[in-house]
Amino acid sequence: MSRDITMCHPQLQELAQGLIEECKKQGLIVKLGECFRSAEEQDALYAQGRTKPGSIVTNAKGSSYQSMHQWGVAFDVIRNDGKGAYNDNDGWFGKVGKIGKALGLEWGGDWTSPVDKPHFQLKQWGSTASKLKKLYGNVENFKKTWEVEDMTKEEVKEIATQVANDMVYKYADKVYNTVEEVPEWGRDTVKKLIDKGALKGSEKGLDLSYTLLRLLVINDRAGVYE
Repeated sequence: MSRDITMCHPQLQELAQGLIEECKKQGLIVKLGECFRSAEEQDALYAQGRTKPGSIVTNAKGSSYQSMHQWGVAFDVIRNDGKGAYNDNDGWFGKVGKIGKALGLEWGGDWTSPVDKPHFQLKQWGSTASKLKKLYGNVENFKKTWEVEDMTKEEVKEIATQVANDMVYKYADKVYNTVEEVPEWGRDTVKKLIDKGALKGSEKGLDLSYTLLRLLVINDRAGVYE
């Protein structure tokens, strides 16, 4: 399992560094623990406490890509002040969790099943991987959207079209006719395009397919509509 944060989403890399620096200012010495995990690594972790010795530490199966670590949007931290990596007798992880949340991260210490105090993740896709799987299909498609700053708009559109085509048959029958029907992850993009007059729909309403919505959101996150 990797402790290399550079294998993760660029935004997560930035926030991880910000967490380390802000914690240090407050006398909390943080070291990054596990970051990106492969499917095999996640399945091995899932087996712990089930088919292998140890306590249960995750409910996410690697084979179905349920862990946010597998999508490169999560990292764990450990204590690095010589008092024990997971020593929380003085509420150390709660203090770090508060700082992480202030930076905009989701903290696993707020969860109930399981409570995961060392865990932080990007929160724009929700607490589970279900939205990521619906939006991108697989991890490789998701990674294609990470580094768009050096791409031309034409390259971004080409990638976005390819991603959309991967799922076109599966979701071709899903249509949204009002902004309220649009999933939360795509609502801001739809509102932006309506305000710009770029999205007008038809007499039925927006007449916006799931596939087209995904394409619009990917383009929006790449800055195509700025």
